[in-house]
Amino acid sequence: MSNIGMVLNIATTALNAQQYGMGVTAQNIANVNTEGYSRQSPVLVAEQPLLYEGLLLGRGVDTEQVSRSSDQFIENKLMREKSSMLSSSEMEKYMQVLEGFFNENSGTSISTMVSEFWNGWYDISNNPSGASERISLYEQSLLLSEQFNALGTDLIQIDTDLTGAVTSGIETINKITHEIAQVNVQIVSMEANNVANDLRDKRNTLVSELNEYLDVKAFEQSDGSLTIVAARGSTLVQGNSNYNLEMGGSNGDRVIWQDSGGGYVDITNHLSNGKLGGWLDIRDEIIAKNQLDLDALAKEFIWSVNQQHTQGVGLEGFSTVTGKYRATDTSAAMDSTGLSFADKIVDGDFRLCLYDSNGNYDIDATLSIDADVTSIDDIATAINAIDVTMISATVVDNKLQISGVNGYEFAFSDDNSNVLAALGINTFFTGSSAGNMGVNDVIGLNKNNIAAAQVASDGTMASGDNNNALAITDLQSATMSISQWTCDRINGNTQGSIISTTEDYYHSMVGTIGIVSASVSRDRSFGEMMVNELSTIRDSISAVSLDEEMTNLIKFQHAYAAAAKLIGVADEMLNTLLELK
Repeated sequence: MSNIGMVLNIATTALNAQQYGMGVTAQNIANVNTEGYSRQSPVLVAEQPLLYEGLLLGRGVDTEQVSRSSDQFIENKLMREKSSMLSSSEMEKYMQVLEGFFNENSGTSISTMVSEFWNGWYDISNNPSGASERISLYEQSLLLSEQFNALGTDLIQIDTDLTGAVTSGIETINKITHEIAQVNVQIVSMEANNVANDLRDKRNTLVSELNEYLDVKAFEQSDGSLTIVAARGSTLVQGNSNYNLEMGGSNGDRVIWQDSGGGYVDITNHLSNGKLGGWLDIRDEIIAKNQLDLDALAKEFIWSVNQQHTQGVGLEGFSTVTGKYRATDTSAAMDSTGLSFADKIVDGDFRLCLYDSNGNYDIDATLSIDADVTSIDDIATAINAIDVTMISATVVDNKLQISGVNGYEFAFSDDNSNVLAALGINTFFTGSSAGNMGVNDVIGLNKNNIAAAQVASDGTMASGDNNNALAITDLQSATMSISQWTCDRINGNTQGSIISTTEDYYHSMVGTIGIVSASVSRDRSFGEMMVNELSTIRDSISAVSLDEEMTNLIKFQHAYAAAAKLIGVADEMLNTLLELK
């Protein structure tokens, strides 16, 4: 009788075990397309045997647990590779935009327009007094300035867009870390007696999503909760708490982490991989370098043309002229005035020639400049000392203004101190960077002020003189020292220099952008290959196979039927015994 009871008990445990098995199989089938789901399997163990009449008899089967098929090493490796791949992928998108800005196949490219600019000066050198040539040069120079402005604006805009992407990414990161902290609480509560497989899958998926934005390290604690740490040891999740990132810094473009004590730490330069790392790499290294290099190119281009232009004279003298560069202190020495090109001023002098109302040369004066002594106020005083009935000078809005008196006009020559170009007097361009480059409105209002000629030693001006125009065309092949930057988020920006023509420098910029873009694309391609391979390995371990689950379903179904048959047999045996009584 007791043996029959044991048979019934064993059959019952078998029925329960196969029911659990079919339930787990059903769960696997239901989640076959669920992202991040890991295949589950029932772990069946034999019940502790019972000693009966000198024999150890089995007592059936028990479902010890439901195991989760997962290899955390592969999961972590896949997360890291996906993080690196997404960094390269985001960088590739913005590199394509950057390449579009510097497209040399366009008729409005900087190279094409600079070439047209030099051609305009060649035309003027062939016909110095030609009105159409002067108008053409002015219009071409205006377009060139606008193209530099547009390129500078485009780089600023992409910098702004990247900061916006970082801001949006941080909001997503904070949302994910908050969810992970909540799941931590659920797992700790639920795993007092069991393993929370589905919640662990959910948390693993959230950590994977977090890795898509930045590189993090995850550590499981003894209670089953997960601690997540990012750059510079900044803890994002610990137990049931999460610590947010936010945008800060003087310009609101830095990534700040706030610790549990309320302290703030700038972790921007230490964030790597993920979308956030890619955005910061391209913003703070690639875009920053091209902004600095473009401004350096524009500044040197403006200076070289202006410096030579101040050595010449147009078809007529000036009746009045105001400098285009504003000083911060007109009483300070020239090299300390705060002028955009104050560093270009050296000890020397320049010649100021005066012409009466009939255009006849009258007198000239040579004004000496001591870069670390002479001030703008001193220059104004020296000009007023020439002859107040012919010429006067004053400082207006921290700019030097020179005016002829009683119909007198004036012209400049032989400036070896570079002070005129630094003040913006008799210059061709205005500005000192790509973003503020322009053509001097003195030329815009009167094309005769384009200085194609030079004042002769006897003070005369010849309308057919092309000496200064030729000197400016020579700048096309002239080499000069141009700043070149290296931008590194960890070590900071370093300014170097290169000896080059302005055109070669620009071509080098464009070539470097192409090289960097190709490198980023290779990194993205390699990253995709690694992610695909690791995903295949992960799927072989954790993914649900419908064929396998169908096989398991049949297996559990037949086992269930056999257990049910066993109960039927035991019942017949029991009835037979009862009938004997």
